[in-house]
Amino acid sequence: MNILCYGDSNTWGYMPNINGYSKNAIMKQYNKEDCWWYDLAKNYNLFVNGLCGRCIAHENKWLENRNASKTILEDIKNYKYIDVVILQLGTNDCKSEYGDSADKIAYNLQILASIIQKNTNSRIIIISPSQIVENNAITKKYYQGASEKCIQLDKCLYKMCLNNNFLFVSGLNLNLGEDGEHLTLLGHQQLKEKITEKINMLEKDSERIF
Repeated sequence: MNILCYGDSNTWGYMPNINGYSKNAIMKQYNKEDCWWYDLAKNYNLFVNGLCGRCIAHENKWLENRNASKTILEDIKNYKYIDVVILQLGTNDCKSEYGDSADKIAYNLQILASIIQKNTNSRIIIISPSQIVENNAITKKYYQGASEKCIQLDKCLYKMCLNNNFLFVSGLNLNLGEDGEHLTLLGHQQLKEKITEKINMLEKDSERIF
């Protein structure tokens, strides 16, 4: 099975950093062995494409090529014969500067997932964003109202996945670090267990078909 993990900084393995948005911030990355997707490589052909600041449908003020809706066809052309695409997007779209509702974010992700499926014929697994913790300077400035929006988005994405035959993994209660938006080591472990369960389900479904 060929699996592509496509997402944002939590896919990249960003270590929580309270100074992450300062001019002199240094982005630190977890060792790949600590990331939620690492163990998949033991049993499958795994490709990981995570970018800090990647949105579903918005540009980034500081970083180029972070609008997945505009880059996706270019991004996926490098991966042939993908059976499963795991999407971990939506956190950045919850930023207050964009003003998107939970319904709008879910709709944008549905469009993105449909484009991927059309061009790869793959199964889609969608991970909903973890609940932003609005208790520090970063989240108070960039994620006003995002905590409640994440709760709504989790419900919207669950419903969207049911309607489109995508698999859904709730990331709502995954453990976050001091910056209130990035997964801790525990959070990565929690997500690994959830993803492993879904991949096992897909394998069982394939066995029934063949």
